[in-house]
Amino acid sequence: MKGEYTEYTDTELFALLRTEHREGAFGELYSRLSPNVFAYCMRVLGSRDAAYDLFQDVFIRLYQSSERMEHLENVRGYTLAICRNLCLNEKKRLATQNVEFEDAIYNPGESREAERSEMLRLINMAMELLPHDMREAFVLREYDGLSYNEICTLLNIKLDTAKVRVFRARQRIKEILQPYLDEL
Repeated sequence: MKGEYTEYTDTELFALLRTEHREGAFGELYSRLSPNVFAYCMRVLGSRDAAYDLFQDVFIRLYQSSERMEHLENVRGYTLAICRNLCLNEKKRLATQNVEFEDAIYNPGESREAERSEMLRLINMAMELLPHDMREAFVLREYDGLSYNEICTLLNIKLDTAKVRVFRARQRIKEILQPYLDEL
């Protein structure tokens, strides 16, 4: 077990957090889970700084939970649940403050990268206009790649509800973006 943790399952790595192999196990879990956790934080919070702060808290809490729990079957789902709860709390906190968002100006003469960047900004704007439950299901499905069953478990909803929320989110995003797409 000297440094090679890639062959272990997430559940085995979580169990190793309670042993002298905690550093290697945590490093492997971090490398596996961090892209999805950070992407989720970015999609929900919309701010790189806020996402990064919260992202760190997620992994601190995951590590601390290993002290209380000996076994965890779905480490990825548990980690995303921590992330989701912290994001919801942060959104509530931010909602109480008056935060102004800067609108970027689109210059049609810019390169393809600028168009791509603008499209991503528009998609993020459209996602902000979605009701929270739809946005959350959409992000979990499209950005984090969770199955509908995993979404059901994480959000504690029925399978049909998860599918409907993702479908309606897609439809709503298309409706919101249609005028912009017509201009492009």
